[in-house]
Amino acid sequence: MGACRSYSYPVQSLKLGRMRRLIPATAASLLLLAGTGCAVDTSGATKVAEDFHRAVNTSDWAAACDLLQPTIRDKSKEKDGDDCQTHLASVHLRDPGEVVKTEGYGREALVQFERDAVFVAVSGSSWRVTAAGCTPREEIPYSCEVGGR
Repeated sequence: MGACRSYSYPVQSLKLGRMRRLIPATAASLLLLAGTGCAVDTSGATKVAEDFHRAVNTSDWAAACDLLQPTIRDKSKEKDGDDCQTHLASVHLRDPGEVVKTEGYGREALVQFERDAVFVAVSGSSWRVTAAGCTPREEIPYSCEVGGR
């Protein structure tokens, strides 16, 4: 997970000579940031989504549940009275295929597989799955078998 930092200096406290040197340096830094963006490291997000599907494909429900965000684990109990493992075993998630791309949005990411979309978010200090088995739909952004809104 990358973090972008921004530093500012109070202009009133700078002497004119220092300010003349600071302005070009600041402009160059801004151009560099604009060109490269402040990208989120999504490798952890991709790994969690792949590990989740690997656990589901091998019926390792405990491992799959551990990769879910805690609020998503709790939702299955509220929704149908089953614990997370029983709920995941009853949901038919298809083989997702290979990862096509991962798009990061701050503390959230979308991992797009060939036949699935998995949403992940930072929970504490690690990435966790917030929705899986998701397919795009016209009237709503995604319909998800696990989690989602």
